[in-house]
Amino acid sequence: MADERDGDGLDGMAPDDLGVTLDDLITLVHEVRPQGDELGNLRHAVLVSDRLGELGDHLVGHFVDQARHAGASWREIGASMGVTKQAAQQRFVPDAGDVERPQLFSRFTPRARHAVASARDEARKSGAGQVGTEHLLLGLLSEPQGLAAQAITALGATSRQVRQGVKRSTGASRSGATAPPAQAHDGRTPFSPQAKRSLKLALREALRRGHNYIGTEHLLLGLLDVEGGTGAAVLTGLGITRQSASTWLTDVLAAEASRRSAAADVAGAADPDTPPAG
Repeated sequence: MADERDGDGLDGMAPDDLGVTLDDLITLVHEVRPQGDELGNLRHAVLVSDRLGELGDHLVGHFVDQARHAGASWREIGASMGVTKQAAQQRFVPDAGDVERPQLFSRFTPRARHAVASARDEARKSGAGQVGTEHLLLGLLSEPQGLAAQAITALGATSRQVRQGVKRSTGASRSGATAPPAQAHDGRTPFSPQAKRSLKLALREALRRGHNYIGTEHLLLGLLDVEGGTGAAVLTGLGITRQSASTWLTDVLAAEASRRSAAADVAGAADPDTPPAG
């Protein structure tokens, strides 16, 4: 079978065919820091480079997921990436533990951070050795004003129903465990592989939507994207699918963006010196 990379595809693509050139990125740094000195510009250029690398990682991850869903083996995926099967798995299959990139949490909104902290508490109280997707789901309920909890309620499930669903799925109704839970190197209960994946997918969802933050809405969609996850199974059993949650959240976010734009227009009309939004 001929290699699809030979003679066509992206191999002959010039950098500007991607819609952005090096000059565009240099201009971006100068526009963000118009009065910046050379070292300040260098620091910002490193941040821009990191974000581009992050986008690239999630671009590849998106198509790895599609290949897996289509039935491709890790050996085939590795070959398409030009790496070994083991290297592909190491990059895209998380193991148990804490998140490798703690700076991820710096993008979390206060509600999202509290939801993750509550998930750890839920895991500890249930005697679980790891923070699973079911605990992340319960953590989202701890922020009733967050968009995730609002979406769950709007789509027809109550907090009580969710908790009952988790108990049925995990047997979490027992008071505790006979052995102490495992702990990460910092003494905290580690995330399960599926929970780590859901956090990574939450970041991917934020990137796809062009958001520079990770809110409870992104955590919810990331959780629903994890195949075989207990959290997703509980929600699906209550009639909440990834598509229905995404549609509801998209509509709510669009309405909020429209409201803010209208408020900015009114403020601009009242004060002609106020620059227009965007």
